[in-house]
Amino acid sequence: MQKVLWTFIGLWSVASGHAQTVEILAADQILRDPSITEAQRLIGHVKLGHQDAVLACDSAWRFDDGSVEVFSHVTMHQPPATTMTANYLRIEPDEEWALANGNVELQHESARLSAPSLMYLLKSRTARYTEGALIVDEGWTVNSRCGQYRTATETLELGGQVVAVNEKDTLKSDSLHWMRTQSRYRFFGLTDWTGSDVQFTCQLGDVTMDDQPLGWLAGEVSVDDGEGTVQGDSLAWGESASEVWGHVVLAQSDGTGTVHGKYALRQEADSLEVVVGGEEQRAWLEQINEGDTLRLAADTLHRKGEFLTAFHRVTLVQDELVGVGDSLVWMDDKGTIQMWGEPTLWSSEDKLSGDTLTLWLTEQAPEKLEMRGHAVVLSSANDTLAHRIQGRDLDAFFEDGELRFVDVVGNGEVVTFDVPEGEGGVRMNTAVCAKVTLQVAERKLTGIALKQSPRGKIQPVPTGTDLAPFRMQKAPRSGPWETSEQGPLPE
Repeated sequence: MQKVLWTFIGLWSVASGHAQTVEILAADQILRDPSITEAQRLIGHVKLGHQDAVLACDSAWRFDDGSVEVFSHVTMHQPPATTMTANYLRIEPDEEWALANGNVELQHESARLSAPSLMYLLKSRTARYTEGALIVDEGWTVNSRCGQYRTATETLELGGQVVAVNEKDTLKSDSLHWMRTQSRYRFFGLTDWTGSDVQFTCQLGDVTMDDQPLGWLAGEVSVDDGEGTVQGDSLAWGESASEVWGHVVLAQSDGTGTVHGKYALRQEADSLEVVVGGEEQRAWLEQINEGDTLRLAADTLHRKGEFLTAFHRVTLVQDELVGVGDSLVWMDDKGTIQMWGEPTLWSSEDKLSGDTLTLWLTEQAPEKLEMRGHAVVLSSANDTLAHRIQGRDLDAFFEDGELRFVDVVGNGEVVTFDVPEGEGGVRMNTAVCAKVTLQVAERKLTGIALKQSPRGKIQPVPTGTDLAPFRMQKAPRSGPWETSEQGPLPE
């Protein structure tokens, strides 16, 4: 306890110090009448010195306690480049601050601060105001309700309805620090920047606005560069890469596309873009072309140039077309989509699967589909059963985005069902051949052609037949774009 007391005594000694008096350098008259006041009255061409500053005014009072009040046409010059004018100024020698009132103007190099009143700290060359101020400097006009201007470091600490405007930019903020020589801004409240090259809003931030923005923003961040917008919980601008975290939304300005995720990265050198989802919700994109909407979801979306790659838990939905798989590559310049990992594609009431999938699109509508390896087609026969056609490879063809023909080649196996309208039992038709061609009209299977040495049989469904391979699953159209997605995709 004694050691702590000594520490406080030591601090008090330092803080008390010795009062610095205000020196009288010149005056036409110096008057003193002890019967009226304990002060000297200075009149006419008054000049006073305090620390390294020189004050000039029409008249002044200098009190015995060392305090000074100066009036009318007050000018204070502090070398090398600071000048303050006011109607009234008071200096307390035991206080570091000088109080100025009435049409106060502080000029420091090219910057000019105008305020009804301010406090000025001569030692650190800092001006503080609480009744509003206007600052004009190098094309900027700045208004704020309160703040500090640290002239030695060219720093503005601004608060309360801050509005800064120049020819190209408008900055609005609740609170910020502005390091002028570095073009650096620290935001401590809701901020909105509108510029010719970039616009952004945030709650917190520390950025340098020079040739390109560098630094970070946080708190309901939104950035617009004219081509698109970026939203997230926080964002970091770097020289070589930019990153966004939490509730990320990337949107094109024309409204044709959005990307959603938990994290996004853009590398400037090669324009690589990566969007990552979370365990509970995958990353996903939505693209609109002339009214057609395409959605794609995966754990990770990766784009470089014309190539878009999706990794793990992939879902693709476009009108009546739904695809799922483990990974996907979309080559935009060629209009093709390739999927791996036992991909499955639904087209209306038909399900197509294989080891790999290649889909050709024109204006986001399917034109041709290739399945390679263990190709299987399921087409609804009734509410519970589906015709099953399988072979080595599969080629499907579309017209106006709807499935029309399917060719299954190599070791073809066909199982179809006859479902009578009366009380007759369901019959199973089985056949094998080298090639099968399916015809589809109005989203229903209308014909099957068996080619190259077909053989088969027609019989009632044998007792005990496992019908699981002939059950049609519904396409998993839901995705992270719907709040209903809770858990893994259907098997």
